[in-house]
Amino acid sequence: MIAALGDFSFDLLGYTMALISVFFQTMYLVLVERSGAEDGLSSIEIMFYNSLLSLPFLVFLIIVTGEFPSSLSLLYAKSASVYFFVMFVLSLVMGIILNYTMFLCTIVNSALTTTIVGVLKGVGSTTLGFFLLGGVQVHFLNVSGLVINTLGGLWYSLAKYQEKMRRTAIPK
Repeated sequence: MIAALGDFSFDLLGYTMALISVFFQTMYLVLVERSGAEDGLSSIEIMFYNSLLSLPFLVFLIIVTGEFPSSLSLLYAKSASVYFFVMFVLSLVMGIILNYTMFLCTIVNSALTTTIVGVLKGVGSTTLGFFLLGGVQVHFLNVSGLVINTLGGLWYSLAKYQEKMRRTAIPK
């Protein structure tokens, strides 16, 4: 929120969509954590059920937004390109690995830990974006928001580590 205060190109719709996305991602991770812990499902089984349950919503959104015909024609036009095929397969593999590791992190740790790791990844991406992509005015509010975000993530990680050490230090 502090970094957002310094955003001179403030877009209410953009920030609203970002908050809605964060809310649904949190609910999603809690659901993954509960289904994995309560039902004893593995990361691969959760990925399968997630894909199966998400497919009708994705198809609905593609049809409603009108992207279905244009995406099919684009896929047909690019299908002969080896470069497109390699990039398509790489994108699929990276997406599968990302989802697998996210589900595994959520099952092994917790939904909160996965969220904090995601926030720390976002801080790293944002910082790299400042330097590599440009187009953003770096000023005190941006930097202080990122620093507070990073310190909060590190503090949480330290607290979880200390909690784990305390549990292993207590003889049973």
